[in-house]
Amino acid sequence: MSPVREHYNPIITKLLREHDQLPIDKTEERKGFQRRILFLMSAIKFQEFEESFA
Repeated sequence: MSPVREHYNPIITKLLREHDQLPIDKTEERKGFQRRILFLMSAIKFQEFEESFA
């Protein structure tokens, strides 16, 4: 596992757990978690892509 994944995976896992604990009717809060998770996943991919050219 890349260092950047090792750094961000616990954070993403925590956000996923919090997202899953919210009731279905809390749509806006759930979307907020989803956006944060997607942002972190994109940051991981970007960092790995950048490191592949270093």
